[in-house]
Amino acid sequence: MAEQKKAPLLKKEEDYVKALDGFIAADKDQVVLLLDYDGTLAPLTEELSVMPKDTEINIKKLAANEKIFMVVFSGRELSEIKNHLKFPNVTYAGNHGLEVEYPSGKKFKIEMPEELLEKHNKLVAELKEKVVCSGAWVEDKKISVTYHYKGVTDKLKAKLIAEAKGLIQSHGFQLIETPYALEGKPRVNWDKGEGAKMILEKHFDADWAKNLKIIYVGDDTTDEDAIKVLHGIGKTFRVSELPTLKTYANYQIKTVEEVGWLLKAVQANYEKKKA
Repeated sequence: MAEQKKAPLLKKEEDYVKALDGFIAADKDQVVLLLDYDGTLAPLTEELSVMPKDTEINIKKLAANEKIFMVVFSGRELSEIKNHLKFPNVTYAGNHGLEVEYPSGKKFKIEMPEELLEKHNKLVAELKEKVVCSGAWVEDKKISVTYHYKGVTDKLKAKLIAEAKGLIQSHGFQLIETPYALEGKPRVNWDKGEGAKMILEKHFDADWAKNLKIIYVGDDTTDEDAIKVLHGIGKTFRVSELPTLKTYANYQIKTVEEVGWLLKAVQANYEKKKA
């Protein structure tokens, strides 16, 4: 039974090489890279931010590799993340996998009930009206919503958090707390774990877990759902600076920049093959 616990923190580039040692046979394995965007490949900001240069270089190389199936997840809308990156050969999953577009152009979307969408819009409007101030901001994901308060002073933080929690719960949304944000999710049977399974089943087959080498990297509590699904199947990494972090992941990565070291370690398997 999977349980959240403190994972080994990778500190040096050599640690990433060791973490993947023997996992990928570059000449025969079908590798799947499941990568969150905000807070993982790029810093989390109100608008989509750019990736560190080394990360972008390795993403392009890996996405062009026919032995790699790459999925970029985002809590934002599909069109927003796809238009921001514009990489070919990448499957994009917006709204935590509720909207998916494959490189072929084939799309998949789970429709939300109109009543739920109306509740969502009311919640977003009320959060923006009542608790957006002093550096706090609302990330409208069209289906879910995140209230970010990292930049708020300690004097105001407790009051704003309490009010935002009350609003999220009063509208009937599931409240998920993270160190610097509150997530409001609709009470539907869907998360990034369900999204990852659906994408892999549709692209591969029902036996995907036996036939693929899977790497998942994410920074948020919403990523834990996917990491839990992949427990014992692939290599999983959680991005967080928290020294007390408990996670289902195999390893902890401290910063967005160090995610680039992981991608470099994956790419090194293919550089060795050429040498």
